Amino acid sequence: MTNRRSRMLGAGLVLTLVATWYAAGIEDAGDEPLAAPARAAAPARSAAPDASVDVASAPPARADASGEQRMSHDGGNLFPTHSWKPPPPPPPRQAAAPPPRAPELPYRYLGRMEEDGRITVFLAEGSQPQPRVVRQGDLLPNYRVDEVTDQGMRLTYLPLNETQRLLFGSNP
Repeated sequence: MTNRRSRMLGAGLVLTLVATWYAAGIEDAGDEPLAAPARAAAPARSAAPDASVDVASAPPARADASGEQRMSHDGGNLFPTHSWKPPPPPPPRQAAAPPPRAPELPYRYLGRMEEDGRITVFLAEGSQPQPRVVRQGDLLPNYRVDEVTDQGMRLTYLPLNETQRLLFGSNP
């Protein structure tokens, strides 16, 4: 009985190997649709998409020569996750940069002298030990002296053509 049983198992093994070899030899017909049961009438779909299906992540359907549709699988995620968190707020708008302005005057008033109707002004610049002596119409680095009066002077910052005033304080 064991001899008969061994022969049956051996024959089954041989048939399995032959069937496997035969199936491996068949070329994969990629253009043929998968076997699908024929349907008499396809149910009509509603115009509104189903809220539970993410249409954007579903693989596109393609029709073959016989008119049957097949789902194309491009290796994407068939079951994508969905987050119910609200999207992040848009980045804040960058405020327009303010127009450039002239820097603060680098000069300090030291004194003035009036001679023959012309006013001469003595200015200190930063930590320079030597005072600058200026009159109306003189040019300083980046500045032009436009007007000198008893109350102060008007200078123009040349790179931006912006006027600035330097007041003398009190009249002596």
